[in-house]
Amino acid sequence: MTCYLASGTDQVYVLDEAAALGLSPYFASIYGALDDYQNYSKKMVIERILNENHLRGPELVTFGDGYVEIEDTKAVGGIAVGVASDEAHRQGINEWKRQRLIQAGADLIIPDFRQHERLMAYLMETGA
Repeated sequence: MTCYLASGTDQVYVLDEAAALGLSPYFASIYGALDDYQNYSKKMVIERILNENHLRGPELVTFGDGYVEIEDTKAVGGIAVGVASDEAHRQGINEWKRQRLIQAGADLIIPDFRQHERLMAYLMETGA
């Protein structure tokens, strides 16, 4: 499995944060917002990942807490995992976010990545 990181944060900061957290080796490419904002959108990043890596929609799994990336992923036939974290309590699900992500088309809702091993096993089992 090949992983890519995409964020709405400026690319230079995404690269710095990924390096500081020791995450860079886990991603084949890291994408962030460009100074030329007219040539950057989550939809464009998803299309770029698909095109540059010769992927089809069902080979794409995205994780996001916003409806835009969920809708953009579903538009290309990808699998969308909604992250409905409750930042105020630092655990559990924020019900408002959950409903919004479901309405956007999320295939799965998670509160956070604490059970990442179960999540990955599930995604591999379902062919994601």
